[in-house]
Amino acid sequence: MTIREIVEKMEAHHAPLEAGRRTCDGIITGDPDKACTGVALTCCPTAAVIQKAADQGCNFIICHEPTFFGGWDETDWLQENQVYLAKKELLDRTGMVIYRNHDHLHGDTPDGIFTGLTRLLGWEEYAMAPGYMPGACFQLPETTVGAVARHLAQVMHIDGMRIVGDPDMKISRAGFTFHFLGGDMDKASLDFIEKNDMQVIIPGETVDWTIVEYVQDAIALGKKRALLVPGHFNWEEPGMEYMAGWLPDVIGTEVPVTFIQSGNQYRWLDFQGK
Repeated sequence: MTIREIVEKMEAHHAPLEAGRRTCDGIITGDPDKACTGVALTCCPTAAVIQKAADQGCNFIICHEPTFFGGWDETDWLQENQVYLAKKELLDRTGMVIYRNHDHLHGDTPDGIFTGLTRLLGWEEYAMAPGYMPGACFQLPETTVGAVARHLAQVMHIDGMRIVGDPDMKISRAGFTFHFLGGDMDKASLDFIEKNDMQVIIPGETVDWTIVEYVQDAIALGKKRALLVPGHFNWEEPGMEYMAGWLPDVIGTEVPVTFIQSGNQYRWLDFQGK
């Protein structure tokens, strides 16, 4: 089976995108007309992920986020960038083909990324309403902020996350919202948080002067709020792991399908000795 045939089956499975819409989805690099030796699903096709996929015998990566440091994966501005050139050499040497699946996954009903996150957390039965935009809220058995944070880290296979708030605070309502990027979408997300009295907020991405300031002020003014930030890729990666589970049903079992975790982008330096 060629990589192009896999792409055609995958795109036919997804809901069609709006006519005339510009999309970041598609083949980013490589020759899709060659035979596929294996498919690797990941959130971000970092150099480490590309090498790991090649070592596992895969020559096709389906990713969710950009390969070349920009939303549209444009490379004209990178022709003298040494990191880009080294990454391109790695791709050429391994014969890797990369397809970005972003808009199709978010365009599915329900959203393919957020469905994967909900399932990974095991929160399906606690959902207060269907749908994921601009967020989803869950009525949980009473727990603490710290317990939710530990659960997130464990199921995401990460070693820590940023937090605003009291880890010992008892809560019964948590949820996630779309990314806070400093635009008008943030207003809808904040309205959603308020209307649902979301006590633990888990956004995909944060801007300090939006959601972080809101949570800090809420706490100072006696409101029950906390913020957990596992990181954009960790937050969306469960959707790609979920996709690795259903993709063989779409393309068949002729080629192996695997999931490769992008992993934490950051390490933590503790200067307090705790």
